[in-house]
Amino acid sequence: MPLPQPASLRDRTPEFLVLCERLQKQLGTSAVPANAPSTSGAGAGATFPKAQIQQHSEFARKAAEIGHGIHRTSLKLQKLAQLAKRTSMFDDPAVEVDELTGIIKQDIQLLNSNIAELQRLSARGKDDNKQSLDHSHTVVDSLRSRLKDATQEFKEVLTVRTDNLKHHKERRQLFSANADSDATVPLLRQRPHNPVPGSSAAGPGASMPGVPAPSFLQQQQQLTLTAPQDTYMSSRAEALRNVESTIVELGSIFNKLSEMVAQQGEMAIRIDENIDDTLANVTNAQAQLLKYLNTISSNRWLVMKVFGVLLAFLIIFIMFIA
Repeated sequence: MPLPQPASLRDRTPEFLVLCERLQKQLGTSAVPANAPSTSGAGAGATFPKAQIQQHSEFARKAAEIGHGIHRTSLKLQKLAQLAKRTSMFDDPAVEVDELTGIIKQDIQLLNSNIAELQRLSARGKDDNKQSLDHSHTVVDSLRSRLKDATQEFKEVLTVRTDNLKHHKERRQLFSANADSDATVPLLRQRPHNPVPGSSAAGPGASMPGVPAPSFLQQQQQLTLTAPQDTYMSSRAEALRNVESTIVELGSIFNKLSEMVAQQGEMAIRIDENIDDTLANVTNAQAQLLKYLNTISSNRWLVMKVFGVLLAFLIIFIMFIA
């Protein structure tokens, strides 16, 4: 039984080398000849792609860290929003709210600086191809938009907290005024209504024996009530000032993020305008090509007519004259 003939083999090594050179050019490197002398071990051509790969991996790692940081900040914002919505005066988590506010503010500032560093890192990769640059810009814009939304949410939560603190302050002042008036009236009612014999001779400043002076009791009670009220009001005022200062700082960060997003929006508008111009040019070119095709088609039909007339004349000449 005859053995099957082996399939014909094709040497595609040149195609593989051409593909390698093309990939090297896309990475921004030039092919190094095989007979070129090497002065640095593996050569300078292999160092640059390695540095590029390290830069891309560093960019991806930092972008992932920023994304996880924004997610953790969003979870903290949800917890802060739940605490800020409490309206009870006797169950006010002021300490926890202040701690969360400080932590979230530091996180937002750190994330803002990390995004700026990530943008500078993407700007250093000028030798990358267009797809890599577009991907880097898209990632930075997405992270910046997410941080902007988180900052806006934090600002809204702090605004709610400020309104609640002001409402608590008004209610506290109202209750304090009512308590002072209620404490003063019983003291006045303790004064004797019936005159005591000899009281007219003692003068208007005399009091009954064994009964303490009403003014001293009134001052003692007012001091007892005022001390915790002053402490509470000072702590509320300090918390209100902290929240307002945090809102001001967040406003500056939010304005910076808004300016960056506006710049990216203007760039996107310019890209859209360029795309519209390109589409218009392509449409005009297609119309011109169709006109040229119609012109060529009509000329071809005319040539065929002339050739047919000549062929008919030649046939008639050969058959009847020759």
